[in-house]
Amino acid sequence: MSEKEFKEYGFTKARVRAKGTRGPTRHKLTSFKHITKVPKQVMSEIERIIKDIQTDDLGTDNYQISNSYDLCNAFNAMGGYRQILLQRCTEEGVDVNEETNYNDWRDDTDVSVIKKYLEDNFGEVYRARISVMPPGHELFWHIDTDTSVLCRMQLAIRAEGSEFQFRNRIEGERSLVMENGNAYFVNTGWSHRVVNKDNWRVVLIFGIEYNNIPNKEQLHIS
Repeated sequence: MSEKEFKEYGFTKARVRAKGTRGPTRHKLTSFKHITKVPKQVMSEIERIIKDIQTDDLGTDNYQISNSYDLCNAFNAMGGYRQILLQRCTEEGVDVNEETNYNDWRDDTDVSVIKKYLEDNFGEVYRARISVMPPGHELFWHIDTDTSVLCRMQLAIRAEGSEFQFRNRIEGERSLVMENGNAYFVNTGWSHRVVNKDNWRVVLIFGIEYNNIPNKEQLHIS
């Protein structure tokens, strides 16, 4: 995404997320890496939640950080694409654009299996949400938080037939085809997009500090 597009689509508010002190910058880490397996119990709980909750939290008062972006033009977050926010920002007076403030697990549905798995394997996580993407959908090229601010993980629940594509100055263009039941580090500090094909795509996304990623040394570009 060009600097002009970055400003045009409302990303200027997010520049505070471009540099931090919680880990290496995006330039030092690979585009993506498999981290670990995801238990069937976790996958089943996610599948149950997307059936029980048919609404979209993007752009709502419960998901304040998403209101800082032009979701349609910048991401193509429409046409059946939705996110179910599992961790909310509920503390009054805090910065709603600070991802680490999204740490209050929702209590209107059972998330205990997901919560225990994430805490046991990754420590403290932030803004956990379920992404549901319809067949034939695409999320446009965009850039998210730098890895020095917060790293991003995705758990593949139903990811067959989709590609997570990356572009950066160091590794060039790379594509990740996720396997269901696996957890991946994804360097969304670089330009990236998701292209889906014939099936519904379901992943769990969350933020994590670099130091809490298992075997984090393998993420470095040699």
